[in-house]
Amino acid sequence: EISKAKKWIDNAALMGAPHIRFFAGTRQQLESSPDNMKIAIESLQHCVDYAAQKGIFVGVENHGKLSADQVIQIVRGIKSDWFGVNLDTGNFISETPYADIEKCAPYAVNVQLKVKVKKSDGTVTKTNLKELKRIFTESNYRGNIILEFEEADPFGSIPQYMKKLRDTFE
Repeated sequence: EISKAKKWIDNAALMGAPHIRFFAGTRQQLESSPDNMKIAIESLQHCVDYAAQKGIFVGVENHGKLSADQVIQIVRGIKSDWFGVNLDTGNFISETPYADIEKCAPYAVNVQLKVKVKKSDGTVTKTNLKELKRIFTESNYRGNIILEFEEADPFGSIPQYMKKLRDTFE
């Protein structure tokens, strides 16, 4: 897997991409054995060291129902300025998704903004853009905010959401 990851880092370098996202496994996988978190961190460290030589940031995504604490544990385990969080605003499924986003925002190297957030009880609400602006401003985030749209009617809806994003974040 590390060899495959390095190939994708090479591809990102060839394209001039400043960032590549990686997954560290799922919450369940990391919790199923004490060694799994260690293996994830060691594997990511190899990839980050390689990516740094190419001038590419690696962001671990809060994917697979990872908790904010797991994401931060991974970040603190990697020894490199070329590593951070690929923060997906729709991936924290908890009682406090905005608090989870806020915990991880200081480590963000890229943000993928989803138009909805979900709580652990299944409640889905529209993303509070003003709250995200507060979080990203207070955490001093200076990177890109990318719309990751997974809803119905993308052709009709995306232009409206892009206007909302520009109005909020510019």
